[in-house]
Amino acid sequence: MILFLENLLRSHLLICIFLAVILLAVFLMANDTNRLSLILFISLSSNFLLFNYFLIASDNYNYTVHLPLHLCYLTEIVILCTYFLNLKFMLPWLILNSLGGGITGFTNSNLGQDVHIIEYIHLYLSHFNLLLFSIIMFKKKFIINKIDFYKSIIINASIFFLIIWLNNLIGSNYWFTIDKPPGTNLTNILPDWPGYLIVMILIGIFSYFATYRLFKLNR
Repeated sequence: MILFLENLLRSHLLICIFLAVILLAVFLMANDTNRLSLILFISLSSNFLLFNYFLIASDNYNYTVHLPLHLCYLTEIVILCTYFLNLKFMLPWLILNSLGGGITGFTNSNLGQDVHIIEYIHLYLSHFNLLLFSIIMFKKKFIINKIDFYKSIIINASIFFLIIWLNNLIGSNYWFTIDKPPGTNLTNILPDWPGYLIVMILIGIFSYFATYRLFKLNR
């Protein structure tokens, strides 16, 4: 039974379709944003605590892999911080990262089959949380303006160059600036570095623009 559940949790497409159906139902039927925000908080905090606890307890934690520095995981951490700190000025950046990042995480996997099962759970919950956050902010009629859009691009560009420096310093591959990610994902059909990285950046910019247009017209 345990083996069956573990194999099921490693079925990225199946799990993500299931979670996408839940999110669609939330988008269509749930209107209480306060309750949705509470659910999001529980999911965010549980995901963060359980992921780090299991990896540390099983002696599998690796700072070159498991720090929350990939953009989606970094965004998730900042969303969690908004429950404790006044970070309203960060909301446009969080939304612009969340919608495209969540969709990307549901349609691509950067995990190999040999990683700890908690990493799969973390992957699913993290991108579920990003999409749930996007839905909540959309239902709250949050509007992103052009200045927010450009500021967010500058923030991500700054983080990107910091990540390149860090990767060279500690031998990590955050943001996949050095090599393609493992797992089943779009980079499997893209050229080697720097081709795949350029395509990923262009997709990210397109995602930003599409999200900006969606929330610009959010009335």
